[in-house]
Amino acid sequence: MNLRNSILLILSLAVFNGCRTLEEESIDSGKMTQAAFAIADSDNDGKLTKKELATHKHREALAEFDLNDDGKISAEEWAAARPSAGENDPNFNALDKNSDGTIAEDEAILFITEHVNFSDQFRKLDENGDFSLHWEEIDSGAPSSLNVTLFSTHPDA
Repeated sequence: MNLRNSILLILSLAVFNGCRTLEEESIDSGKMTQAAFAIADSDNDGKLTKKELATHKHREALAEFDLNDDGKISAEEWAAARPSAGENDPNFNALDKNSDGTIAEDEAILFITEHVNFSDQFRKLDENGDFSLHWEEIDSGAPSSLNVTLFSTHPDA
């Protein structure tokens, strides 16, 4: 490898590593903005149910992983997001409850709302015990564990 190629490789790694760090920081912060809260509050009642929050989290992930913009995750899109999983990933098959070859929104939301980490963190943030989260509860809490997506965890976890 010549000197020019070596320099280009080092610069590329530095740039890509910096991009990954910024992305991880925004995900790890777990902070939801008030505008995102309002968008997630689909019934406009000033609070989020587990289903509303799971729907919001799923739609955020769809923006990144739904390559053909059909609102579903196909086996091909799954493989693109999880290249190490290989073809015919059992995790994909477990999430595809109706075996139609895609993970639809209702299948994704069911997985997220039933996920132990999501449910536990939701309960912890629900300070008044009304089974929903008000803006003040989210703003004062640290909802990083609510960042469960189809791609962040194993379906059996």
